[in-house]
Amino acid sequence: MKRRLFVVFLIAIVSVGFLFAGGSRESSGGRRPIVLWYDGTEEESFKRLEPEFEAKYPELDLQLEIIPYDNLSTQELVACQSSSGPDIMWQSYAWTNSFARMGLLESFSPYLAESEAIDIETDFNPVTLELGTVDGEIYGLPWSVEAMSLVYNKDMFREAGLDPEDPPETWAEMIEYAQALTKDFDGDGVIDQYGFAVNGNTPGNCWFRFVPDLWAAGGNLTDDDMTKATLDTPEGLEALKYYTEFLTKYKVAPESSVTNNSGNNRTLFINKRVAMYIDGQAGVRTVQNESDIDVGICLWPGKDGPTTAGLGGYYLAMPKNAEHKEDAWTFIEYFLSEEVQSWFPIAFPANLAAQNAERFNNYRDEHFREQLDYTRNFPPIADTPTAQTIIMDMIQAVLSGMSTPEDALAEANSRLNECLTAE
Repeated sequence: MKRRLFVVFLIAIVSVGFLFAGGSRESSGGRRPIVLWYDGTEEESFKRLEPEFEAKYPELDLQLEIIPYDNLSTQELVACQSSSGPDIMWQSYAWTNSFARMGLLESFSPYLAESEAIDIETDFNPVTLELGTVDGEIYGLPWSVEAMSLVYNKDMFREAGLDPEDPPETWAEMIEYAQALTKDFDGDGVIDQYGFAVNGNTPGNCWFRFVPDLWAAGGNLTDDDMTKATLDTPEGLEALKYYTEFLTKYKVAPESSVTNNSGNNRTLFINKRVAMYIDGQAGVRTVQNESDIDVGICLWPGKDGPTTAGLGGYYLAMPKNAEHKEDAWTFIEYFLSEEVQSWFPIAFPANLAAQNAERFNNYRDEHFREQLDYTRNFPPIADTPTAQTIIMDMIQAVLSGMSTPEDALAEANSRLNECLTAE
């Protein structure tokens, strides 16, 4: 198995001129390399994918390079602006539109026009193509699709006198349930079990959790043409207060919330330190594999009922400076086929036919399939990575007590306006 883990600081990349991978671009036996960057997830699936692909295409050498998710967008940005980089990148839906608008990606449209393996009209839901398309050109092809839901511990519900088959549906009920689920079992003044885990760290994690709350409050990040920030509104303030007051007011979230990302919160849930948190299919699969928890899943509670989650998933994107474009396209056609997609993704595959695979007929995936009916795309802000960081900084300022919600919202609105108007 060919795996390389790269955690490279941005300043080091700039100063020494892009030293990723060393000699990894060379292959033995005259095979042609295809370099794929991903975040290290789906590792079990890769153990099957890599040998099967290379058996089908023995002249090609699939080289897998792991960039942890927290660093992925930054390192991909640097790679796309350098003289060398990967041939294929995994990208969150929220990133590809930005990269394409910056002119950093190769358009897939010419390849699709000639492809006999991919039918863009029938293989994908059009919604999954929206953020990968700029000015009519397709720069991102989806391979996974998911929407986050509320995940909870049914046993903790029972112990708190709550019906695990009647989970919270609204913001008010979320606060009520979280208070009932927060426990100091030994009476020493230290909380042993928290009701709800709040995300305060990692830009993408905060973005995927705060923006749906903003939508639920009736607010938006920007105006319709994305030229003016609209965070600093009564709706924005209501959403920010709701998001942060689990910690700052009600004390039903861990004190470490300001530094907790989705992985930390999942670990707290597995260790039975929190009763509820927001997560996706892949995360819940990890919980079920690593614990004996009786897991409950329900539609994400909104202000007055189920909220609209942000459509999540991953695109395949090809840097404009990719060295092996034709071979990379060979892999993309193989990877997006119904045959491969029916078994590869932990989440739902974007390939519509593959979504009917028998393995999705289970409690977990049936609930997440229902959440897909309550989704929408995030706005394709030109510099989405910066916008995500602005949202994270706003949340951290409030969770840490360094700023009031009002001041943090005003600061974030000002920074988002600068982001929207930057050249």
